[in-house]
Amino acid sequence: MIFYDTVRMKQQMKYPTLPLNVPNDLCLTWKNISYTVERKTNGGSLRAIFGFQYTELIQLLHGVSGIVNSGMLMAIMGPSGAGKTTLLATISRRVKGKATGDVLLNGKPIDTEQMIRISGFVPQTDLAIESLTIQEHMEFMACMKMDRRLRANFRRQRITVLLRELGLAKCISTKLSALSGGERKRVTLAVELLTEPSILFCDEPTTGLDSYGAMTVVRTLREVAASGRIVICSLHQPASGLLEIFHEVLLLSGGRVAFQGSSIDATEFFDSLNLSCPPTFNSAEFYVSQLSIIRDKEAESYRKVNWICDQYEKSKYGLRVSKLIEYSCVTESMELPSIFSDVSLSLKNFKKARFLTQLHWLVWRIYLDYKRNYTTLFLRFITYMCIGVLIGLPFMNISGEAMNQDTIQNMQGLLYLVVVETVFTFNYAVFYTFPRELPLLLRDIASGLYGPAPYYFSKVIVLIPGAIIQPLLYSAFIFAITGLKGGLLGFVYFALPVVVCAISASAFGLFLSASFKSMETASLFSVPLDFLGLMFCGIYLHLGLFFRSGRAVYFQRTRGFRKIWLLTNSLHHGHNRSSSNFFIQPFGRFSGNQAQKSQGTCLLNILL
Repeated sequence: MIFYDTVRMKQQMKYPTLPLNVPNDLCLTWKNISYTVERKTNGGSLRAIFGFQYTELIQLLHGVSGIVNSGMLMAIMGPSGAGKTTLLATISRRVKGKATGDVLLNGKPIDTEQMIRISGFVPQTDLAIESLTIQEHMEFMACMKMDRRLRANFRRQRITVLLRELGLAKCISTKLSALSGGERKRVTLAVELLTEPSILFCDEPTTGLDSYGAMTVVRTLREVAASGRIVICSLHQPASGLLEIFHEVLLLSGGRVAFQGSSIDATEFFDSLNLSCPPTFNSAEFYVSQLSIIRDKEAESYRKVNWICDQYEKSKYGLRVSKLIEYSCVTESMELPSIFSDVSLSLKNFKKARFLTQLHWLVWRIYLDYKRNYTTLFLRFITYMCIGVLIGLPFMNISGEAMNQDTIQNMQGLLYLVVVETVFTFNYAVFYTFPRELPLLLRDIASGLYGPAPYYFSKVIVLIPGAIIQPLLYSAFIFAITGLKGGLLGFVYFALPVVVCAISASAFGLFLSASFKSMETASLFSVPLDFLGLMFCGIYLHLGLFFRSGRAVYFQRTRGFRKIWLLTNSLHHGHNRSSSNFFIQPFGRFSGNQAQKSQGTCLLNILL
């Protein structure tokens, strides 16, 4: 039943009735909602490889209509695959696909921007940075969701009031990862209530909770509805006694409406069809069982479901809903409240957080996450330093050896290992960055919290210090162990290309991470690129056969897309540093005698 029948419900429930001063100024109506999706069929392995699979259209909703008013809590129920989540996403204007029909607010069409602006959507699975506390998470979301003209004191006061009303005041310093299922649901609900939405959509808020936790969440939603909001939830397996808390029940099966009304009216309707619920049976489970498709009895189940839906359309309950929908669409007395009277004005009045504000809070969130998950970063740093020590030990006191072809080969191998290890370490260290956070990123961007640019720049800002400090320490270990000469200037010549390699490798790793949804695919694609980089690095293939510029050979580094000259002035014999001769021929053309005759600085064109 559309309007809450307080007299009849008092006999069944102990929950307080709606207050008389609840503002009933909003009426959400959906008419003849149909939704169709495209599903790709295999069509053979050859077609699947080249992406030419056949597509077929599947209709999930068939002319669904309904209505709900302010101050009401509605439950959308039905068996698996009935279209509960699809209907919820369609009427909330958050669905992608081919949807037809009308969604009306007080009899007037409402577009996607306005619906998102005045409503909140609580997803079935909440996505967040698990290392943040409740207070930190709420502060971040408040800054992103609320008008930027609101002062920080007002935002903090709003957060405090919400957490106290939802029973979360005692655990504001608890990390999200340590919360129970019910507490996590209430945190998600608090986030959506920050902007005080007039309509709240909840996708299976009781899934994964025990009966007590589910009851607590639904009672909280009823209190939210009692404040004058429209609250619509989809339920999968409601516990016993849970259905009576809702003002309205909408039953779906096979994409059709099987019933809409109060729980008492639902019992009367099924009784009229000689489908009576046993006294000791959960009424919600009984309704779902009657609308389910039974295996090995699909044809009979479909006939039964269609018969129930047809009977509802002919019943007084279906006719009453149809008349209410028709009345809400044609009446002239139901005007939109002033805040919704002008869509463009409403959207212009809201001021989103600026780019620099978004960047600041994203950097702050990433910093806290890294700070509280320092174990992985510390182990990666220790591993990188240990590898540096292992690389330097075989080349100890390399500059004190006699100048010959073997010494040149050793120096060439040392510099190659230093750079290649840095490239691989920083390249693969960031592979998990985007695939791990992609669902959260897509949800936040779709909700308009922030854009892709501030998110990417925040990642870069946090990664750059590590890409500078770690290679410097790594180069210092190797420079000291191998006994390279040249003083401070020699160390700068040695460490600078390593730092540049670390930064460019991180950028290339971020590029691959952002290009693929899974790390496995990104790793597979990076193998041939790494092979090309190794093949043309100047060690295995004489680059003079391909490129020449004067007498020195340069190579455009494939992995980092930049030229890197690795210079060292430490390869010499004894203490003779006055000579200015250079080895400018390719190394493959040196003889032992030519190498021993040169006493001075060596320019190694290790081309990465």
